[in-house]
Parts: sequence; C-alpha cells; structure tokens
Amino acid sequence: MVARVQTAEEIRDEGNAAVKDQDYIKADELYTEALQLTTDEDKALRPVLYRNRAMARLKRDDFEGAQSDCTKALEFDGADVKALFRRSLAREQLGNVGPAFQDAKEALRLSPNDKGIVEVLQRLVKANNDKIKQTTSLANKVTDMEKLAFRGEAKDTEQKMTALNNLLVLCRESESGATGVWNQGALVPFVLNLINDASENEEVTVTAIRILDETIKNSVRCMKFLAMHDPDGPKSVRFVCRLMCKKSTKDFVDATGILVQRVFNAMAKMDRQKEMKPDPEVAEANKIWIIRVLLELQEMLQDPKVGAVQRETCIDLFLKNLMHMDGGIPRGWSWKFVEERGLLALLDVASQIPELCEYPVSAETRQHVAICLQRLEEDMVFDTKRTIFKEKVDMFFNALISRCTNDDEGHKYRIKLSCFLITMLQGPVDIGINLITNDQLTPIMLEMAASQDHLMQGIAAELIVATVSKHERAINMLKVGIPVLRALYDSEDPTVKVRALVGLCKIGAAGGDDISKATMKEEAVISLAKTCKKFLLETEKYSVDIRRYACEGLSYLSLDADVKEWIVDDSLLLKALVLLAKKAGALCVYTLATIYANLSNAFEKPKVDEEMVKLAQFAKHHVPETHPKDTEEYVEKRVRALVEEGAVPACVAVSKTESKNALELIARSLLAFAEYEDLRGRIIAEGGTVLCLRLTKEASGEGKIKAGHAIAKLGAKADPMISFPGQRAYEVVKPLCDLLHPDVEGKANYDSLLTLTNLASVSDSIRGRILKEKAIPKIEEFWFMTDHEHLRAAAAELLLNLLFFEKFYEETVAPGTDRLKLWVLYSAEVEEERLSRASAAGFAILTEDENACARIMDEIKSWPEVFKDIAMHEDAETQRRGLMGIANIMHSSNKLCSEIVSSEVFRVLVAVTKLGTINQERAGSTEQAKRGLEAAEKFGLIKATDREIYERENQMSTIQE
Repeated sequence: MVARVQTAEEIRDEGNAAVKDQDYIKADELYTEALQLTTDEDKALRPVLYRNRAMARLKRDDFEGAQSDCTKALEFDGADVKALFRRSLAREQLGNVGPAFQDAKEALRLSPNDKGIVEVLQRLVKANNDKIKQTTSLANKVTDMEKLAFRGEAKDTEQKMTALNNLLVLCRESESGATGVWNQGALVPFVLNLINDASENEEVTVTAIRILDETIKNSVRCMKFLAMHDPDGPKSVRFVCRLMCKKSTKDFVDATGILVQRVFNAMAKMDRQKEMKPDPEVAEANKIWIIRVLLELQEMLQDPKVGAVQRETCIDLFLKNLMHMDGGIPRGWSWKFVEERGLLALLDVASQIPELCEYPVSAETRQHVAICLQRLEEDMVFDTKRTIFKEKVDMFFNALISRCTNDDEGHKYRIKLSCFLITMLQGPVDIGINLITNDQLTPIMLEMAASQDHLMQGIAAELIVATVSKHERAINMLKVGIPVLRALYDSEDPTVKVRALVGLCKIGAAGGDDISKATMKEEAVISLAKTCKKFLLETEKYSVDIRRYACEGLSYLSLDADVKEWIVDDSLLLKALVLLAKKAGALCVYTLATIYANLSNAFEKPKVDEEMVKLAQFAKHHVPETHPKDTEEYVEKRVRALVEEGAVPACVAVSKTESKNALELIARSLLAFAEYEDLRGRIIAEGGTVLCLRLTKEASGEGKIKAGHAIAKLGAKADPMISFPGQRAYEVVKPLCDLLHPDVEGKANYDSLLTLTNLASVSDSIRGRILKEKAIPKIEEFWFMTDHEHLRAAAAELLLNLLFFEKFYEETVAPGTDRLKLWVLYSAEVEEERLSRASAAGFAILTEDENACARIMDEIKSWPEVFKDIAMHEDAETQRRGLMGIANIMHSSNKLCSEIVSSEVFRVLVAVTKLGTINQERAGSTEQAKRGLEAAEKFGLIKATDREIYERENQMSTIQE
C-alpha cells in the first residue's frame, strides 16, 4: 500500500486542531512541517502558517521564535493585525517594550475597536515608563558591579565573587537584565581576560563563563558571539570551540562546553530543555556555520593538543546535537558525518586507551564513544545509510586486523583492535558481535593472553569478557575462555587479575536469576564474590580503575540470590560501593546501578501461570525457577540495607552520564527504594527527588516512566511542601501528568493522582500548572472508569482540589459538558465511599453558583431520586456534604426551592432534622437539613408547626428516643 501524501493545507488544519486541543508542541511541529511543503510562491498560505506557528510558540513561552515568525508573516503583509499583535506580545515578554509598543500602536490603528489590543497598549505604556526608570537604575547597577568584577576595583576575591554572582542573578531575572550585562558585546572581552589570566581563581572564571552563558541564551546575541572574532567564520568558530581547552579542570570544561551547546541551539533554533525541536528553516539559513562547528569539533577528536576531558565534551556535543532521531539538528547531518571522516575519527578514538594512546584519553572516554556510536547507528534510519555505516566500520576493522601481524607495530595494533572491539560491544552491540566472529580474531586473543605483557593480558581478558553476551555464548566460552581467564587470574599484576575476575564472574552469572541454568556451583560463585570484595575494600592498595572492574564483576554475580544476601549482610562492602561511586562517578554507573537494581529486584517479572508451567514441563521445555531468597520479605530487607548504607547518594554520584540505559537502571532502583514509606524522607533528603526529575528528562522511555513513578511515590503520602519545596513543586507536575496515560500501569497512575492531589491543595499557581499541562482530560478518563474503584476515587479527589482554581471552576459550571452531572450522580454512590465523599464535596462547592444550581435541576431529570439517595446516604460525611449542596440549591432561588419542597426530598429533609440528639455522628447532616428548610421558610413555601416552634424555643426534641 502506498501512503497518501498530505498537502500543506491539510497539515495546517491538523495544526489548528492541535491548537484547539491545547497541544502546542504538536501544533508547532505540524505548522513547521506544512511550511516545509510550501514555497515562496505560496503567498497566501505561508503568512498564515507563520502567524499560526507564532501563536503556538507564544503559548510555549518561545518568545524569540514567535517574534521571528511574526516578522516573516509581516514580510508578506505589513498590515497583518494578528501578526503585529502577536509580535507585540512576544516583544513584551522579551523585554523589548519600545518595539512592542510600536507594534501594538500600529495594530490598533488598523483595528481601532479591538479591546484586546487596547488593553495591551495600556499595559505597555505603563511598562515603558517603568522600564525607563528601571533601565537607568539597572545601568547604574551593572556599571558598579562591572567595576568590581572585571575592572580590578574589588578589594579581594570575595568581593569580586559577590559582584559576579549579582551579575549572574541579574541575567537570570529578566531579558532586560541579560541585555544590560551583555552591553552590546562588551561583556565578552572582560570574560576572556579572566579566562586568559593564569593566576585567576577558578571559581571566578567559571562564574564569569556562566554569566556569558546566560546572556547568549538569546539566539541573536549567541550568533553575534559566534562571529565576534572573525565575521567570515572559521577563526571565530575555532576560537569558540576551543575555549574549553584554555583550562583543564572539569568545571571549566563543562561551563565552556555549555557555551558551544548554546551555539548549536542558536544555529538550529532548538532547545532540549524546553522540548523545542530544531527549525529546518533556521538550520538551513545557518548551514555554513553548522558545517564549520561540526568540522572543528571533528578535528578536536584527534588533536593531540586537546585534553581527555575536552575530547569527551566534544563527543557529548555530537551525541546531543548530531542525531536527528534523538532531537538533534535536522536530518542529513549525521549521514554526512558518517559518509565523510566523522565516523572514522570516532572509531579511532574508540581504539585508544590511556596506557597506549596517540592523543590524551581517559578511562571514561570509551563510555562516551560507545554511547555516541550506538546513537549514531540508530540514526541511520534507511537501509542504504546503515550499509554505509557498516562498511565504514568494516573498513576500519580490516585495516586494524591487517596490521596486527606487522612485526614492528603488531603489538600496538593488537591492543588498538581489542579496544575498538570492546567499545563496539558496549555501543552498537549487533555490529560488534558480527565483528568478533571473524576467524582471525581468536588466535589474536589467545596470543595476547599468552603474552608476558601485562597490558596485553589485561586487554585480552577484557575482550573475552565483552564477547560473553548471552548464556549460550558463555557455555561456549567455558571451553575456550575459562582456561585462559584462569591463567590470567593467577597473574601477579592486579590489573590483569581483576579483568580476568570480571570474565569469570560474567560466565558464572550467565544463567541470570534462573537457578536451573547456573553455569557454576554456588560455592564457586560466592568465592568469586569474595575476591571482588577484597579488591573493593582495599582502597589504599588498589586504584579506582581496579576497583571499578571488581564492581563490574560483582554486578554480574548480583543476579544470584545467595550473592544478593551475602552483599547486603556486609556493611563494609556496601560502604565500599558508595565510596567507589563518589570517586569513580559515571565510570561505574552501569555496574553500580546494576547491583542496586538486582538487589532490589527492580525488574518486573511476568506473572506465572501454573497451568502454562505444567504444560511446559510436560512438553519438556525449560521453565525458569525463582530462588527462594528472592521473595518480597528478602527484597524489603535488602532495600532497607541499601538505603541505610547510602545507596541514594551513590546513585546521585554516578548519574552524570549520557547512557539512557544506565539512567533507566538508576530510575528502577530509586522506584524500588521509594516503595517503602518510611524510607521516603531519607530519599528526598539525600537528593532523590532532584535526581528523579533529571531522569524524567534524560533516561530511556521506560526509565522516564520509572523516575516519574518514583516522584509520585515520594509525594503520595507526604506534605508536598516538604517533599517538593519551592520551585520543585512546579517542576514535578509535568512528569506526574505524563504518567496519566492508559499505557502506563495502574499503580503508577494511582500514585500520580494522589501526589497531584496533594500538590493541588497548595496554591492556585500549582493548580494552574496542572491545567497548563493539559492534565484534565487525562484525569477525567480515570474519573469515568467504572471498573477501577481506587483510580476513580483518586481522580475525583484531584478534581475536587482543582475546583478551588477559578478557571477550572468556571469551565465546570459552564454549559456544554457533563462534568456537573457526574459530581451530583457520583455523590449518590453507595459502594465506593471515597468517591461519594469527594463527589459530595464537589457538589457542595459547585452549588455555590446559581447557574450551576439551575443546570443541575434542569439537566438531571431524575434529581428527586438522586437527592433522596444523597440525603439518606449511609456514610455520615457524604450525607452532610450532599445536604450542604441541596441546601445551597434551595437558597439559590425561590423556583428551585419550591421544586424541592414539592418533592419527596422535603420529607427526607424534615426527617433528618430530627436526628440531632438521636445520632450525634449525623449532627452535621441535621444542621444542613435545617439550613435547607430555613430557605423554604424564607421564601414562604413552608411554615413552622406549633410543635416545631416549641422545640426551637426550648431547644429540645419532642420525639421519643
């Protein structure tokens, strides 16, 4: 079947529909797609698309993009009122009050009766006056702080740092502040002077770079910064990219690396943090600049003058920006990178190790390259592109293997070949596995293992470990690999010994947690674990690199339940893992996260159908067997031990990685830790919430869900102001709303609803944030469910808290939806107490609006029966709240009150008023029933009997107990 190609008009209509649904991200993407299908000849359609996309971008707070789109629309028609008005709004938010005022003034001239434009114009007049005063004050502040920060007038470093921090705050507070500090580019020479001063304090230098970073978040200023040193380009690009080489400290390199990331954002009009995908038009316009930056970074990959940390930053910049399928610059750049010399340069870096390298690399470099190669291969979405990728890899592999037999340099190239293969097996695994099946490789591995060179022995052991990827392969490796690994394990060199240990551990754990597929006896596995422990505990004797290999070996063994119990029973070992995490950081992220995930049983296991097990056994198929020490009781004990010994800070320490799979393991572990309510306070205090928030943005798809669920767990049964203090309460709303999806498991939905309910009780601004995330339709989907009691009740409680937000309240009482009906009907529920209580409270709140009262009586034809059920509800609290709603309706108008009095509901109300002294539990219900009858008396519909008057005067009941 051939898919029908959509026209630009059809895609525009889809974009308009997305705007109506308030899905502005999708609308932006659709309008962009439609624009790509048009040409400059489409003089009617293009301005409409630009104008519409400007509105979508305004809603997403992308004010620069909105301003740019409006300007393009006005190039077609300078009298486009909507474009002028929207550009005015965008410029107002960007702090460009004068131009915003001019746009609004012109729009009003063209459309003098538009009240919206008049309001904006009035606001801009006031803002303009305020800005004049503010600008004068701001200019003075900036000048004073510049003197202290950059002109040498500070008494000491402390005063200089205070001035720099004040400038940083100014930049972050507003666009006008950033503009003032930028000062038409005058800031740049000041920052460069600090960078070039070798005697300058590092904290001062890094803070100055961060100030520059804040100012170039504006893409116009960023492009000026990029071209500042050479308007023609090459020298300027080289200078900006190589700023990170001025100093070697990690903080400095990270800060300057962010400057290069800002350059990519400006060149393609994208921002991962704001979920802004690149704009093809902007990227095309800046094509020459993109080529220059990519070529410069590519050259830095193999430049001997570039340090290891800077090289890893270059690889990460490729990782974040090159892959179109992963949100990078538009399709085609990654293909060109592969087809030309980019991929070969990366492969060359993959073949380097710190002990034998042609340019500086660290132990972490391989991890960065492996992840980048994996994502690059995934971006080859067409068969032809994948073929080119594979051909380039094969070419590099064949070139290495052909030089391994060279007498002079064979030693060097065998090591390079092995390192390259290890990296491939950690990155694009399928390609790596195909390479290691080469017949020439086994003799090379065995020759290296038999060598007296400890480096070659260690690399050979590591390569053997990497090749054991599956249970079947491990069984085969038992024949060839175990004798080699055992021989290497007896080495006196600890580096060789520990790498061989990793191989033995991996083979020993190849059966996973299925005890029926064990490849070694239990005693042998425990013996290997004890050896790993020895390396980990002797921190003075063994380097971080050796200990991380021991940690890797232990991670394989941690699949075994006996080893799990052995690990958590050893407090010193758990502390040693935390210490390693803080020392090694991302270098041991995967292995440490694997240990924590395995010990906490953080992976879902399918429910076992006993009938299917019997059938499989009868058919003589393999049936996995669960270890008796993997039950919930053992898991809880292990989780408590891990958290007690610092597992959460360890996860924070290792989390700075680009590996989405490793981040998923951390997310799974944190979710397992958060399962126990009494541990949640500690998890929050040790940075668990902040880490989970980052994981919801950076982990794999499944990892994002797990991290969001962990956040939901942390806030489900706690004061939200303690769990999520300050700005964090707003940040957690999006991941929690993302959990409200039918494809996500019910438990995560439920915890998310509970936490959002807590957050919605805090303030109107948080309630507004929940609405902004378009959560209402998702919440209502659970509210409508009839077969999920707890989800429906939790949704009702959340919607109840949202009713305190004026906008949502007005939407609920406005005609055209069935929401109002459901609040009343659910109040009469008998079997679901939580649902009926929440619904009755909503009923009481909504009936404070007269129009809502009239709608209820008009639209619910069976109201007499429903009101009777509410008034006689078995749950006293539901009854009280429901009667409050009925009383509100009776007070709202004479007409509605008379309808209720003339129905059977009136008799029930009278009966309820007599319950006060008989049933104290329902005293509140009695008061509300009396309030309803008071309304009837007020309207003259009923009159008190002599008996009633007597009871009131004497405050007593004449009804027998």
